[in-house]
Amino acid sequence: MEIHRNMSRGKLLSRSKQFIFSTAIEDSASKLSRINFRYGLAKMHLVQAHLGLDPTATFIAAPDCTITRNIERWRNGIGYGGKITWGDGTEPLIFVDTMPNACGMLVGSLDEIPDPIELIQKVHELNDSSGEIKIEGIPIHWNFGSGNHFINVFEVLPNPAVSESSDLPEYTFITHSSPSELRSDDNPKNIGLYYRESEALQYFSETMETPFGDIHYLVGNNTQRYYDFFNWADTIGAKRRILAAEMIFGKGFDVISNTCHQGMKTLNEVVLGAYTFTNSSQEQFFPVTLRADLPCYLMKGIPNFSDEAVEGLNFKERMEKFNLEERIKNANILPHGGGYAFPHIVAIPEIFETVEKRRYFSVDLGTGIGSMMFESPRDLQFTYRGRSVVIHTVELGLGEIVARMVPRFALKI
Repeated sequence: MEIHRNMSRGKLLSRSKQFIFSTAIEDSASKLSRINFRYGLAKMHLVQAHLGLDPTATFIAAPDCTITRNIERWRNGIGYGGKITWGDGTEPLIFVDTMPNACGMLVGSLDEIPDPIELIQKVHELNDSSGEIKIEGIPIHWNFGSGNHFINVFEVLPNPAVSESSDLPEYTFITHSSPSELRSDDNPKNIGLYYRESEALQYFSETMETPFGDIHYLVGNNTQRYYDFFNWADTIGAKRRILAAEMIFGKGFDVISNTCHQGMKTLNEVVLGAYTFTNSSQEQFFPVTLRADLPCYLMKGIPNFSDEAVEGLNFKERMEKFNLEERIKNANILPHGGGYAFPHIVAIPEIFETVEKRRYFSVDLGTGIGSMMFESPRDLQFTYRGRSVVIHTVELGLGEIVARMVPRFALKI
């Protein structure tokens, strides 16, 4: 189907829906995410068609697919928990509205369970040192008290069926954070990760008006500039997590995993709340965090998707129709957590749009009394999913459990 900006909104959304390939838990949170992605993908398809490219931007939803609580990203038509791909990795096109930020988790070894009171004191000392410590010339502003950034300590229960688990330590910790200092231009590279916070990124970006709102993107040499900047930001994020862990736990730990779950993988690929791996890095371990009252699962990936999974998930017909075989069969995704859930929402019957091209979702509530309307799900009451995400991941053959990490305590400063 040839697409263009004069096509009806309904046809554009109906087409974009076909490019969502979901392994997600079926609940209201994943449904909201996938509905919102129809708008984001439709905008991407219009840009691709305008540039003479094949309009096949795709979202592959991981088992933990859910909403994003970032209001700007949500308004851009982007959800969370999966991988967005719009080319073979070499096309000079980047959609900056996806807002990659190099957020990740560090898993490190511990010889013994530390005193939580001492750790709390060290975290406060760390936060108090904001701006005093630099990494590659960047003053670091620690953010362990913001968002869902945390520090957890675990006892490790290896899976005896996985040989690599025998090398794991008895105890571990996880820190979760992002290099928020690099969202704006105030850094040696003079460009930022986030469009709204970076004047340089705004200057280099193109803007297209669509029936679903504006979309911002990079083309030509500017794509490599941004991609190189993101990769630098990713290394800063990894160094930042190690430095914070050294200041909190000391320097005697081994790094088990230090992986970004919110960033660019190629020029044409972004993960948001998910991991990807290559067939050559199958021995890499990934933490899947659920809730403070549940174990964290250390997992390794299994190359996905298999022919059986493609058939079972009903991907085959659409995959072949749009020539997406390589993209789907080499997705190699894993969840990074449980994801937000909204057990009080039972159905999403209607979406309203204002003249300003802003979307409002009308949802039915479990009480059966009335409905709720909202633009962004950020302020909705939520909980976190549990073990079902990990079980679903294993059942789909996306990964296997290397160990359970049972929480001894969690710090939310």
